[in-house]
Amino acid sequence: MQESITRKTYRIYADLGLLFVALIWGLTFPVIKIALDNLSPFAFNTIRFTISSLLFLPFLKFLNFDSNTIRNGIKIGFFVFLGYAFQTVGLNYTTATNAGFITSLYVVLTPIIAFMIYKVQFNLKDLISTLLAFSGLFLLTGYSGFNIGDILILICAIAFAIEITMVSHYSKTNDPTTLAFMQILAVAVFSFPISLATTTRFNLNHDVINALIITAIFATVIAKFMQNWLQKYTMPSDAAVIFSMEGVFAHVFAVLMLNESLTLCQYVGAFLVISAVIIISLK
Repeated sequence: MQESITRKTYRIYADLGLLFVALIWGLTFPVIKIALDNLSPFAFNTIRFTISSLLFLPFLKFLNFDSNTIRNGIKIGFFVFLGYAFQTVGLNYTTATNAGFITSLYVVLTPIIAFMIYKVQFNLKDLISTLLAFSGLFLLTGYSGFNIGDILILICAIAFAIEITMVSHYSKTNDPTTLAFMQILAVAVFSFPISLATTTRFNLNHDVINALIITAIFATVIAKFMQNWLQKYTMPSDAAVIFSMEGVFAHVFAVLMLNESLTLCQYVGAFLVISAVIIISLK
């Protein structure tokens, strides 16, 4: 009986911790959008992921830097770089709310990508979730079709789906923590030369510093450690529902910080996207 109560307590605390992770991820969309008024996208990503890489330094002695892991980490990191590149640039042209919900589609797109790359079985539930998600996306973007920002965020979701697929494949034979570090480092390295050529805004004011603290420290390093640690104490169904809240939190913070709003039709679309994410995650 005591052991059962203890497990239940751990699960409650784990769920609350994962809810905090989803909240932080949702918060990143409006804070980055605000920061981009003062700092160009690739400059922001270079600084963000350089800081995140440096925060890994105390743990380097525990990582496994064999050539195979480094090579695979860089390959995955390239798609992580593409994901954050398209996401950050896309935030210049669409709302933080749309960016949050569209980014979450990577969960639904992952089974499709896994089938295309590694021939992983794609079943009826995957197909239903995909149709549900894109129906929601149609409503969320207001019938008139994607604007350029929505298209860039959708490409970001595809890149993240490729990342998740590759991590699932390579983590079976490579140290996952080392792969994570190499991905973060790769984003900084790939972003740096582009930032030199594209930076037109470089004002490190309090909005930019706040965004860098939230994204580099909390949303990247702390969130990743919390996710890896806490998910072993809870159920996959809990994590699926909780992480689907990322788009909801993005919208809540966008309303509070940017005065964004959705129509009733767009709320229905957002609900369909969340439902698709939950269904596919519960698998």
